[in-house]
Amino acid sequence: GNANSHDPRNLPIVLAGGGFRHGSYVARKKGDTAPLCNLFVSMLNKMGLETESFAQSNGALSW
Repeated sequence: GNANSHDPRNLPIVLAGGGFRHGSYVARKKGDTAPLCNLFVSMLNKMGLETESFAQSNGALSW
C-alpha cells in the first residue's frame, strides 16, 4: 500500500498495547476487502467505546 496516496490496500500495520493477542502475524486473505476502518472499530471497542461503525466500516474484525 501507499499511505501517502491514502490507499489502505496491502498496508502494513503494527499494533502495540493491551487488549489484542500479542506476538502474532495476521495476513488477510487475498481478495479480502474488509475496510481498514473495521480495524478502527475493533480498536475502539477494545478501549471500551462501544460502536458498530467508523467512517466507511461495515463492522468489527472477527479475528
